[in-house]
Order: sequence, then C-alpha cells, then structure tokens
Amino acid sequence: MRPFRKFCLNNAIAVLLGASQLVSGADVNWEPYLEGYKNSLHNFGIFDGRRTTKPAPELRKSRPVADVNGNTIPDYDVLYEFDQLIDHNNASRGTFRMRYYHTWEYYREGGPIILNDLSTHHVPWAGGERSLTNVTTPGAIAQATNGAVVVVEHRFYGKSKPFPDLSADSLRFHTISQALQDFVYFARNVRLAMPGGDGEGIRPHRSPWIFIGGSYSGALAAFIMEQHPGVFWAAYASSAAVQPKIDFWQYWSPIEQHMPANCTADVKAVVSLIDGVLDSGNQTRMTEIKTQFGLGSLNTIDFVNTINIPFRTWQTLQPASARNSLIYPFCDALETQGGQVAGAEGWGAQIALPKYADLFRSVITSLCGNTTTEALQACNSFVTIGFNASRYVSTDVDSDLRPWMWTLCNEAGWFQPGPPNGGGIVSKYFDVQAWATFCSEAFPGTFTNSLTEFQARVDTTLQQYKGWNTMADRVFVVNGRRDPWLEVTLSATEANASSTDLRPIYLTNGFHGSDMSHANAVVEPSIGEVWNQALTTFPRWVSEFERQGSSASKARSKPFRLAVVVAGATLSMLAVL
Repeated sequence: MRPFRKFCLNNAIAVLLGASQLVSGADVNWEPYLEGYKNSLHNFGIFDGRRTTKPAPELRKSRPVADVNGNTIPDYDVLYEFDQLIDHNNASRGTFRMRYYHTWEYYREGGPIILNDLSTHHVPWAGGERSLTNVTTPGAIAQATNGAVVVVEHRFYGKSKPFPDLSADSLRFHTISQALQDFVYFARNVRLAMPGGDGEGIRPHRSPWIFIGGSYSGALAAFIMEQHPGVFWAAYASSAAVQPKIDFWQYWSPIEQHMPANCTADVKAVVSLIDGVLDSGNQTRMTEIKTQFGLGSLNTIDFVNTINIPFRTWQTLQPASARNSLIYPFCDALETQGGQVAGAEGWGAQIALPKYADLFRSVITSLCGNTTTEALQACNSFVTIGFNASRYVSTDVDSDLRPWMWTLCNEAGWFQPGPPNGGGIVSKYFDVQAWATFCSEAFPGTFTNSLTEFQARVDTTLQQYKGWNTMADRVFVVNGRRDPWLEVTLSATEANASSTDLRPIYLTNGFHGSDMSHANAVVEPSIGEVWNQALTTFPRWVSEFERQGSSASKARSKPFRLAVVVAGATLSMLAVL
C-alpha cells in the first residue's frame, strides 16, 4: 500500500459555490465570506481561543490520546513551558517562558523529535494542538518515522513574549537570528514530558531533530539548516519566503493569473482608469470615484489600498475550500449582468467601474455598518487593512500584528505594492514609499522613511541567510503555483533553483501552505503526491542519521512547566506571511 493511502483520511468533498447571477452588491450576503477576513485581522494568540468539546471532525484519533503501546498520554491541548533566553548573545538578560505543545503518540525510542514553529497569528493550516496530529504534516511525518512532535510558539507571539510591552526597545530582540537560536537552545536543553525526554538520548547528537515550518517559519526551516546543520538533521519548508525583498510587487501576480480571467481583466481596467485620473491630477474626478466607492474621506494611498480587500482574501484559499472566500462571489457578481456572464476580456472599465464600486460599497457596509466618515473611522482596522500606522503604534503586549510588521520593516521587506509601471490589479500609487512611510510612523524614532535604509536592511538579511542561494542538505521544499508568495520561494522564476535528492523542490497546484493539511492532499492530486514523497523521504533520511556519543559539554536542562489552557482555534492568514 502506498504511504499516502496508509495515512489517508476518509475522502473529503471540497465545498464549491456555483457561479451566481447577481448584479448588485445589495443582493449578496457577504457575512459568510467576511468572517475569515475579520478573524485574520484580529489579534489572536497562537495557542489561545475557544476550546471545543470534541476534536475537529477530521481528527482520526479520539480522546483520550494513547501512545503506540496503548498507554494513555496527555491530551493534545496540554501546554508546556520552557525557560528560553531573552538574548542569546547575553544570557545575563534572563529568560522568558516560551510555550509549546507536545505529544509522543507515535514515538518509539530512537525516533526523531519533530519541531514545528508557529510564528504568527495568521496560520492557515492549523492551530497549535491540531499540528500535533496526523491531519497535518508534522503529525503525519511523526507517524511515519515513530517520532515525537513539539509545536513551539515563536518569540513575541501569543503569550511567549519576553517583555510586558512591544516597544521598539523590546522588539530589538525580535530578530530572525534570535528566533533560530531559540530552536537550537530548545533542542539542546528542553526536558520533554515523554519517557526519556529528560535524558541525553533526545539531544541532537543522539536523535535526529526535524524542523517543520510553513510560510515565514518555512523560511526559518531553510535558514536553520544553513546556520545550524549540526543541530537539525532535516527540515520541511512549505511556502518558504526565503528571499528577502523590499519591492515584492509580484505578490499580486499569481492572484491575477489564477482568479477568473474576466474578473482580472475588469479589475485591471478599473485600476488603470484610476491611475490615469491620478496621473492627470484631476482631483474633482478622483473625488467622484472615491465617493462612488463610499470612501470619499480616505486619502489616495488608503483608497487605492482599501479597494483591494476582495483580492487580498486570495491568501486564505485552500484546495479543500477553494471558493469559500470573498473573492469568488465578488467576481461572480462583477462579471454578471442581465443574466449574461462577461467573456474572458471582461466588460471594460466603463461598465466595470460602477459595478465594482457598488459591490465594494456593499462589502464595506457589511463590515462597518455604513460608509459615513464616522463609521469608516470606527472601522479603520478593517477598512484600511491596517495600513494606517496608528493601528500598530500601540505597544500593547496582546498584539501579534505589531511583531509581524516589525519583522517586515526591520529585516525582511516583503512589501506588497502595486507594479511600478501600473497595469496590475493594484494601483502603482500604492508604492514602496508608502510602505516605508508606514514603517517610520508605526515605529517612530526607529525607522526613517528612506528606501535606501530599508534596502540596506534587506540586503543584510539576504547576505546572512543567502535567500535563493541557500544550498543546505536534507531540506524538503514544497510550494504552490497559486500562492501569492511564490516569487520569493525557491520555485520563483528568478530563483533558478534545481531540485536534488538532498533538496527536493516540489511545485503543487496549491495555494499558501496547502501541503501542510491532509484535507488538501485528499482533493488535490499534486499535494497528495507530495505527501507520498514526504512519507517515504523522511523515514529514509532518519534512517541515515548516525548517533554520536555523549556530548563533550552537557548543558543543564531546564525543567518543563505544565499548564492546561483554553486552546484549539484554527486561524487564517490574510495578505501577510
């Protein structure tokens, strides 16, 4: 029996919504589609949320959890804590409590330790405890290799925050380097609750450690194999944005290519018309257009950014739920008129502009109640998609958005402007300078609005972590051709990266991180084949690991702390990594 079939769940049926015949935004009930959009903008902790009374329907294992020998072990939702160094360059700064989930459901002595990093509140494939199970890649690989799984909450996210505030002074310890050293220190010092978990046998020189990550943490998977190959034996990197980049306008390209052709044509036509008005300096006409959209009170940058709300939801799509997103009913309504559906060329700007505006105004009304200035201001976090820097200035420790924007501004770039020469679904006036200004306003006194400064920061990150030039061995790379982050992964057109036995690179028909969830592998054959390959490759790599003798210098292990908490929320990602 093929490995994928051995791990196969009962077949799932993708939820498909038929093309609508709607012509007016007022006829559309947007709420089901906006719910995921709203949730993705809220500040969820990774391991926080409402704990359901029973596991998700697709979980094969029932509670209580039992190990391979039939012994009852702690439930998936049990939380542990580890004393992590605040500063790996100066241990005297002390420690903070880093939270993690852990199960040894499939573990046999000598098996690998599989570490999965959850780094932001917008993870599309799993919540914390769910990532322990075999419906996600970490759990499935653990089952295939008789490994134990650990799901770690990244520093500065959820409740694993080193300081009581998110000031710039605190966030200076929020770097890629510190994060990578967190995982190394964890592997060398953690005392896991499982049998033998407090001994020498689980240390990296005695047992293979496998790092699994998707999205930003997928990049960390590649980076850690470059920086610390003696600690982690192998890695799985899904949708890994390995290439830091300041002007990442190509983010929009897969969306343009894969959403309905007539919708792409009409959105481009409307955006080109708006750019033409802005080129001409005709403020009267520009005010008329803003008013049509119900956004007359917004400035130009916020306006051209805000009207892209429907298309930013593309990043929430997955093969198992491909049409459960705002983008499809929006496009269906935009391209339907008088019972007729537009051809691939669309209706053209003159027809599409008022339809687009009507539909968008309906969406904003659903989000904010109405489109008055007062309502838009009260609904600012939704309307401007957070591009108003005031939303990020607060140093409230409960925020997970501010640490993410710090990573973009401080090291990675990944700014998502419109194409510099226009002609896309995003205005050329939403440019890189707008992002630089945002960073300077969100973190006053830390960054200037100089593009030269941000380019230098990104160049430093690229030099340190190699980007597309990463050549580490035993890294299993998976990307999706419908992923908006595709052009900063190793499958990017510019990357020119070759797939090898020790660094296989797979390009599926998935979206962002689709291969991390088994539900997608069931409905999309290219992802199913990746699961086949992963579940044969990792057992082979684990079998090649050579255990060494006792460590020359044994670090004292930190005792684990245990806490049962409310957990289990499944979180979404929206236009952020």
